Amino acid sequence: MSRPIPVEIIPSHIHLSEADHVSLFGAGHAGTISTALSQHGQYAYTETVEIFGKLKKGLDLRVLGPFRKCTQVELTPTEATLLGIQAPFARSGDLTGAGKCRLSGPAGEVKAQAVVIIPKPHLHVSDTEAKAMRLENGKEVALDILGDVPQTLENVIVRVHPTYRLRLHIHPDLARDHWLTGVLHARLRESHV
Repeated sequence: MSRPIPVEIIPSHIHLSEADHVSLFGAGHAGTISTALSQHGQYAYTETVEIFGKLKKGLDLRVLGPFRKCTQVELTPTEATLLGIQAPFARSGDLTGAGKCRLSGPAGEVKAQAVVIIPKPHLHVSDTEAKAMRLENGKEVALDILGDVPQTLENVIVRVHPTYRLRLHIHPDLARDHWLTGVLHARLRESHV
């Protein structure tokens, strides 16, 4: 039986490219790190960026670091609808067909094309753990949420990297749909192993 996997409900956020960071915050601005995240080398800044879609409403998003090659905005389905942004359900990093938006920061704006996605649930796992659990990068698995009421999350994308810590990441809408709150754990479905 596989060991329990911590579940993290990840709020919507933005990863910026270095060029977009400069456009939004100005040359020479270094973000102020607020907190380290569970994945090694990743962190949240105190800075936020306001995002706009087709509608007048805006939404402040926390900036995560370090810089990415391409800017990526991760929203929930509810937020995308409220902003008037058409965003696909996608694996983090896959911006094929991603939605467009306008980003506003203290130093300027960016009209961003193909940056907005709704992240699919994904399982971070190190290469060592992936081998032990017989998991392959990019494959989809099912996980059972541990608790009083049995629930299963299907089509969870496996993401393997040497620095990853074993975590299941889901967005807040998915957590609400399944009434998931507090400290949560999941287990890889036995039919997989």
